[in-house]
Amino acid sequence: MNQILARIWLSFWHLLPANPILVRVVGGASRQRKHLIYRAVYLLAICAVVFFSIVTIQGSRGLNELAKEASQTFKLASYTQLALMCFLAPMFTAGAITQERDAQTYNILLSTPLSNAQIVLGSLISRLYFVFSLLLAGLPIFCLTMVYGGVTSSQIFESFALAGCTAAVTGSVAIFISIAGVGTRRTIFSFYLVIAIYLLAIYLLGNWSPTWLDAAPANVNGRKMSVLSALHPFLALEVSLNIVRAPDVPLVAGRPAILRHALAFPSATYVVWTAATSLVLTGMAMFFVRHGAKTGEPTFVSQFLDRFRRQASGERTRTPHVVWKNPVAWREAVTKSAQGAGGLMRWSVIIAGAAASVGLFLYHLTDPAGMPPTIVKQWLGGIIMIQFAIAMLIATNTAAVSMTKERESKTIDVLLCTPLTSTYIVFGKLRGLVSFAAPLVAVPVASLLLFGVYSLLPGKSQGMIWVETAVELAAVMVLTLAVVCILSLKVSLTSRQTVRAVVKSLAIVILGTGCLTLVTTTITQQAGQAGTFFAPFSPFSGIRYLLYPDTLSTSFARQAASMRFLGFVGSAVATGVYLIIAFSMYKSLVTNFDMTMRKQTGT
Repeated sequence: MNQILARIWLSFWHLLPANPILVRVVGGASRQRKHLIYRAVYLLAICAVVFFSIVTIQGSRGLNELAKEASQTFKLASYTQLALMCFLAPMFTAGAITQERDAQTYNILLSTPLSNAQIVLGSLISRLYFVFSLLLAGLPIFCLTMVYGGVTSSQIFESFALAGCTAAVTGSVAIFISIAGVGTRRTIFSFYLVIAIYLLAIYLLGNWSPTWLDAAPANVNGRKMSVLSALHPFLALEVSLNIVRAPDVPLVAGRPAILRHALAFPSATYVVWTAATSLVLTGMAMFFVRHGAKTGEPTFVSQFLDRFRRQASGERTRTPHVVWKNPVAWREAVTKSAQGAGGLMRWSVIIAGAAASVGLFLYHLTDPAGMPPTIVKQWLGGIIMIQFAIAMLIATNTAAVSMTKERESKTIDVLLCTPLTSTYIVFGKLRGLVSFAAPLVAVPVASLLLFGVYSLLPGKSQGMIWVETAVELAAVMVLTLAVVCILSLKVSLTSRQTVRAVVKSLAIVILGTGCLTLVTTTITQQAGQAGTFFAPFSPFSGIRYLLYPDTLSTSFARQAASMRFLGFVGSAVATGVYLIIAFSMYKSLVTNFDMTMRKQTGT
């Protein structure tokens, strides 16, 4: 019996604590400077949010006011922590297997005596170790908010549990996709895109009044808890922070047991189902570890499908392509190699965005009372924000893999042997990338034009949306995509691995856009009626306040004309600023192109 227990303990010891992958990654990466930078940036972000909250909150210094300020600070810090977890968890975990494949060591790893469970758990836990260490590093900052009251230890525990389980489920899904998929260089981008769509879509539905639970009490703003709160981390966090309240158990007693607990305890339900999903996906991933090694071997399904595919013998013809004047731009925008972000994904986003906008327009036409102009503008703004956020992610990923794919496929050597100059190559890359991402902006612009022209018709919702807003936001969004493409192209040029280029580009774009939106939103709110001038300097704040300018003024009817003019001037100035930034970055990229390529070739 003792020998059996010893064997069980030894198996468990080698499975987790003494897992070779876990020991190697944790022991080696803990001494890397980049992980020190990650921790420092994470803590600085939370500290900046806390400091920003303390500075901006006005009021007296009584104990009650201090407790309210501490509660508000804790809420902002919790939102920031959860958002960072949604970003950092897939970044750390999805790179576990892809880095092995990029370094050509994955097959060597499969040839070792390590079991499937050791490979999966070692990769997952070693990456989640850094995520959970970030959570623990921020714990003292959250504990400081308890000094003045207004924050309980249970709220801190629930906030950390939601963030930790979110990291665990995103990490387990990323590991499962990385191991089960064969081509995994786009795993991070695809997973980020799915996360963004899920979080934004469910959150918007949760703020829609038809999804509110009738049995839940309303807060001071008249908002109730959504029935989707148990499925979304931010909606569950709102219940934990008492922004909205969950109904008492007797009020939902007539529902099934699982649904009853999900409605009465959404935070606990979210923790339970995400933890269970993590365990299931981790177990399923163990069956796919060595499945990829057999890829390419004939199977019954592949042999059956080969009967209907085009055979090698016989004449094969196709219509020749019409290439642009700049072949580099055409290759980036049209050919299959440039569609690393997925042509299917791009067209899916375009069709879904158009369907959502047309559906919203028809809903307003058929039921103006049920969908008044104020609600229309809120939904239209959310739809456009989602579409533009996806467009930025697609543009970032496509530009980030532009040069690394050339280098990994050895086609960069062929390109450099041609008479093409660095200016020709860089401009072609940039033009092709912008042309690839520009159709994603066409749908939001067309939606704005549709509602803007409709508001001009007599007897309709006058002034619901300014018609020139479509042109203003179109210029800002296109030039923002150009800046994003140039920035990601520069990262791709200086990076040796595709995954690292994608992760670095996504981090810069997401953090930069978030900080810019935060600053622009604050300035816009403080400026009052002049806020329409500052809003377009960030595309997201521009979408929000140019569609809903009456939130910036208490006497909007009298000041609408001046605010409309300031919005036009601000959009023109913001467009000029983005144009100058894009041109300066482009010139710098052209100037350093040859030297950067020599350094990459030499190393």
